[in-house]
Amino acid sequence: MNLERYARQTLLRQIGPEGQEKLGRASVIVVGAGGLGSPALTYLAAAGVGRLGLVDSDTVTLDNLNRQFLHNSGDIGQPKSNSAKEKLIKLNNEIKIESYNVHLTGDNASSILSGYDIVLGAVDSFESRFVINQTCISLGIPYIDGGINGFSGCVLFSNPPDTPCLNCVFPEKTEKEHVGILGTTAGVIGTIEANIALLWLLGLPNPAKNILLMYDGLGMSLEHVMIKRNENCTVCRRG
Repeated sequence: MNLERYARQTLLRQIGPEGQEKLGRASVIVVGAGGLGSPALTYLAAAGVGRLGLVDSDTVTLDNLNRQFLHNSGDIGQPKSNSAKEKLIKLNNEIKIESYNVHLTGDNASSILSGYDIVLGAVDSFESRFVINQTCISLGIPYIDGGINGFSGCVLFSNPPDTPCLNCVFPEKTEKEHVGILGTTAGVIGTIEANIALLWLLGLPNPAKNILLMYDGLGMSLEHVMIKRNENCTVCRRG
């Protein structure tokens, strides 16, 4: 590891060379290489997370490009997993990047997510988010979920039994097709997800524990909503 690359972040007393070495030994997988995945993957790679996974079965389309900056006009029609991996390797060729050009399902999620230290959700389907949530609970891996809609978004950190899971907070699967999204909204939420992951990997205090972070881009506010486990949750309940 070339510490000169990370010189500005190792100046931080909370990180230093020891923290950088810790990040170099860490592994994170991001499900989704689109609007949320682009900033999350970019900042995790730039920070020097040693092993980075990405999962996406979609191809790049023109209407992705207002927010999915890991892809460009020349990538239209190409698998997002390939396009994103190519850009991330150019950003940081010191880390290992594993891409999965598959749709994550209940059948393959365990084999793909196992072995990683933490999982980030960057998907636009509640069905996929609940698959990730349940799989992470089964594997005992923390899960950071992000969601966006228009000018607003939210982030949730799940690691039962210490925190609620996604199902505790959002038990109803309410899908909204083709919602409007401002590109910067995806950038903010994906960056927050990456920030929480880095803090957790470094062993620093987790600002998202038992809190739903809610961002309002129109009012430029970030609200902290206290959340707690549902003891009757069908996914993470004790016993």
